[in-house]
Amino acid sequence: MSSKATTLQAPPATEKAVRTAARPSEQQIASRAHQIFLERGATPGLDLDDWLQAERELTAAAKPHDSPRPAAPSRAPLANPRSSR
Repeated sequence: MSSKATTLQAPPATEKAVRTAARPSEQQIASRAHQIFLERGATPGLDLDDWLQAERELTAAAKPHDSPRPAAPSRAPLANPRSSR
């Protein structure tokens, strides 16, 4: 019997899974909206604005940072720097 351990890799994340993971919960949005309300002096009447600002802030903070994709390998042959001497 072999003692090799098999490592299972997680399936790649789908775009929908990434979007879902980046979405804050209603409780998180409500809490941040309340903080925004208090920070602007607890003036009533801007609850929707506070909610939308909180949602934007939390969504932006939860998004994974887009790392630049590596460029596709070039099909052109690489120049030999020594051949030009």
